[in-house]
Amino acid sequence: MNRTNIWPALWGGRFTTVVALVAAGLLFTAAGAKAGGCAPSYKAGAAPSIPFVSPQEDAAAKGKGGADWSSKPATIVGLWHVIYTATFSTSGPLPFPVIPPGPPNSFQFVESLKTWHADGTEWENAFLPPAGGNFCYGVWEESGHGSVKLHHIGLMFAADGSLSFIFTDDEENTVANNGKSYSGSFVFRLWPPVFSEVGTGKPLQEVKGTTAATRITVD
Repeated sequence: MNRTNIWPALWGGRFTTVVALVAAGLLFTAAGAKAGGCAPSYKAGAAPSIPFVSPQEDAAAKGKGGADWSSKPATIVGLWHVIYTATFSTSGPLPFPVIPPGPPNSFQFVESLKTWHADGTEWENAFLPPAGGNFCYGVWEESGHGSVKLHHIGLMFAADGSLSFIFTDDEENTVANNGKSYSGSFVFRLWPPVFSEVGTGKPLQEVKGTTAATRITVD
């Protein structure tokens, strides 16, 4: 993912108006509902900060005090810094830029810390205000050749604390041979705040894109 190319594309042409909404805060619907639970949020006039190593960078840990992941079997179990980049999105309650299928338009959808557990569960803490619901959970299984499939679910809350939406996130990721990064794809779907309606019919909104993650180690 090339973050330097995302924002110029968004500020140009027909994306100008919707990006102004993004910069004002994507956590609110027109009715004032706060969209937390791993939905994106940006500060006005600035892209989200990335305090860890960029997924594009594969800093050498061997011989510099870091773990030598190249000598260990590639596994997704552990703690990761993840960037989600949207390459397709539909209109809906959340004011995301609408991106038709195909390049070159994209935007950074969300940034998070994600933990994959060996028991097949997953936990994620999005870089979002906690009041909106920035903790999410999922289940995963191996699909072979260093790849995994994830089904993830989370809640979004309105400003008054009531449940506003439920969302699902389905991912397919592949861990690099050295075990220090992974990449893949995601499909985010927004549903009404009724659990029995999740996964049935047409979602209220949908976002698709790519994932890029860097492992966080002790050293």
